[in-house]
Amino acid sequence: MSDTILLDVSHPRLRRGRIEGFRFLWAYYVSGCRPDRHCQSCFKGRRAREFCSHTARSGQVFAFDRMARYPYLYICGVAAGARRERRHKNLHFPLQYREGHVAEAHTYNGYVFRARNAVPVAIPPLPPGWNGIRDTEHTGCKNFQFAVAAFGDPARSRANA
Repeated sequence: MSDTILLDVSHPRLRRGRIEGFRFLWAYYVSGCRPDRHCQSCFKGRRAREFCSHTARSGQVFAFDRMARYPYLYICGVAAGARRERRHKNLHFPLQYREGHVAEAHTYNGYVFRARNAVPVAIPPLPPGWNGIRDTEHTGCKNFQFAVAAFGDPARSRANA
């Protein structure tokens, strides 16, 4: 299995099974950005059907084998609970394939996401009003911030073309 990221999710106190505490949980193969959108819909690429809210389980290894076609894999969990508290509990775990490396993320509720053959990718924040976008929900979205960092400022790319 070349160019495959292997993901194992565990919890020190809970039995193996459905991952709890997230309203939505998904993985997305990312190949580009739609700057007019935020959240998952800002990504170009495809959702990984093998890992979503209904299929994600601890104690099982998930093989993301499309990394030769997609430069990034973004694992995201939207936490359950009050909207104003979610942003502090959400899981954002963007990855890039790198053979032999291991990346780990810990969730607010004790899960450990361990990805083999992967390195984590930073998500630098964007300032409010970035690129003329006044909606702070848009510029504050971690998915969008990652996409801009990974693929550059789409407006500048078009201007330089």
